[in-house]
Amino acid sequence: MVSSLNTCGIEYILLDRIMLETSGFSDVDGFAPVTLEDCGKTITALPLDNSFASLERFSPESFFCGLAASLERDKERLVVIFLDQGAVAPLFSSEDGLPNWFESFLSVCASRPEGQEIHFTTPGRYLKNRTLYRRAYLSSGLSPYAFDEIGTPDDVRILARTPSKQFLVSSEHSLNLYAKMMYVHVLVNQLRGDKSRKKNAREELWRSQESEMYHTAPGLQGRTVRTLAYKNLLIAEKLSRVRGIFSPSMVSFDFDMDGLKEHVSQLENLNIYVHPAGGKVFELDVLPANRNYCDLCLEKTGLFVDHFVSAEDLSLLAIGRLPAGTPVFADTLYQDILADPARNELQLKANSMFGPFQQPLSLRKQYSFRNEGIQVQYILKNESPLNLSGIFLIEVDLALAENRHANPFMAVYAHDTRQESCIRPASFDDVSWLMINDPDSEVTFTLDANEPPSVTVVPLGCTGSEPPVDNKPAGVRLFLFWKVDLGPNYEMEKMVFLKVNAGA
Repeated sequence: MVSSLNTCGIEYILLDRIMLETSGFSDVDGFAPVTLEDCGKTITALPLDNSFASLERFSPESFFCGLAASLERDKERLVVIFLDQGAVAPLFSSEDGLPNWFESFLSVCASRPEGQEIHFTTPGRYLKNRTLYRRAYLSSGLSPYAFDEIGTPDDVRILARTPSKQFLVSSEHSLNLYAKMMYVHVLVNQLRGDKSRKKNAREELWRSQESEMYHTAPGLQGRTVRTLAYKNLLIAEKLSRVRGIFSPSMVSFDFDMDGLKEHVSQLENLNIYVHPAGGKVFELDVLPANRNYCDLCLEKTGLFVDHFVSAEDLSLLAIGRLPAGTPVFADTLYQDILADPARNELQLKANSMFGPFQQPLSLRKQYSFRNEGIQVQYILKNESPLNLSGIFLIEVDLALAENRHANPFMAVYAHDTRQESCIRPASFDDVSWLMINDPDSEVTFTLDANEPPSVTVVPLGCTGSEPPVDNKPAGVRLFLFWKVDLGPNYEMEKMVFLKVNAGA
């Protein structure tokens, strides 16, 4: 029903929280909104607590205790209560001048200790300040299990029916591939006037729709079949571009069906996808090579992922780790300041807090997309009345070809000296530029900045958590960082350039 409800203009629905809690997703607990998707349409589901359907039957104290039992300290929980029409009068009326039920409940809330605060809102007001909600999928059956009799009637086996959509929602890689397939499907079916071209594009699209590609286990094997799927999808996308009609552009729409608009820049040789969560590039398609260079084996990767860490955390970078705790900027929802399709430029802004004193700081980020690569301008500002000291860090994760005859290598120009080697763990200071070469796809990436950064290189294995085998990395993680000392209301500017050379 998601597609039909969305078509009718309905933005959210109320679902029994038990349906969400038992939907089969460990991160969905029934106390937060979720995003539901079907056929490319999305809708927000708010968890409705039917245990309080007859609210007038509870005393204000018992109702508060029921709510407090579901609360966790420093964690927001959402409880939606739908009042029956007949319950309104008993809750808001009183006799003999005594406080009514709702006034008594407000008094109970005011007398409770810190950490058990309850705030009242409406669905419309709550959804106005939308964040990135968890995804979920609810199967159409009443029960996720089927009972199949074997032998005697007493011999019953419970067969778990896992809908294929749950595989997609549970895996970021599979969901991104599914979103790409849906997007290319629209592009191909919009092709008019050339039946042969449309037929060839559809055949490439069909090749990418083999089920194994969307529910394989993580690791090198899973990425191998995804690479093949991306190759077929990119060939189909290129066939949908009619020569003489296609022109570079930038569009904003909900690409990955999470309820938020992503920004897609389409160029002659590159497709660049930017997500508001983290303000990062989560897909980089190099069309001459027919590859997505953000498709790594591990989750939550991308290009130009921003961090702000303390100087004491630099020792963790050498082993490819980031400090524990809530990251600064990396998980922040960036706001759109300006999207200029004519110039292929995008401006984003984020605000966050840093350190034990929770110092406020802001980051403005401007992308400029060109056929030769990506230019990113950063403006970091100290919004606090205290001095700000730390490390501004940019993470760049690149996938590399897994079936190759020649190993990728890197070249670094630092301290007026050029060094070449295989991709290995290393750290460099005062780097003028760094190059990563992927010989099998004939693609070369070059990173440089307006001010030479320090760089840490971390090869990634087939699962991301283990070191590469036989010195053959499946990807590489680059940390570019600068030391920051800013006075109150001062700001600094950095510019980073990623050049992409797709070979002959």
